[in-house]
Amino acid sequence: MYTNMTTNLMVEDVKKSLGFYEGMLGFSVTATVPNESDGFQFAILVKDNIHLMLQERTNLISELPSYDTPRVQPSATLYVMVDNFGVLYEELKAKTELLCELHETFYGVKEFAVADCDGYAVVFTEHKEI
Repeated sequence: MYTNMTTNLMVEDVKKSLGFYEGMLGFSVTATVPNESDGFQFAILVKDNIHLMLQERTNLISELPSYDTPRVQPSATLYVMVDNFGVLYEELKAKTELLCELHETFYGVKEFAVADCDGYAVVFTEHKEI
């Protein structure tokens, strides 16, 4: 039986990514693993019921060699349902460039998107039963 699933994103610089997820989106860091320089090779973040892991590209490649790539190439979208959609939209629109403007989807919910520093799309949608 499955009990949970957490996204682990390959990132170039965990410290820089933490700046985005903590500063821009309000996540809290629950654990970090230092790298050989002054940064981190891994971090775990949480906000409300969402858990997210960030792993430095070179470190992740050492664990999963088939992921070997010269740079991070995002191929996932983080889709986040929120209760405070309108407030969050105004806050993020004032702080960062939107990757995708506010629109209504074909299935009847509103959404907009921002990009993190590695190019991953973070799509926010109103909490609505579909």
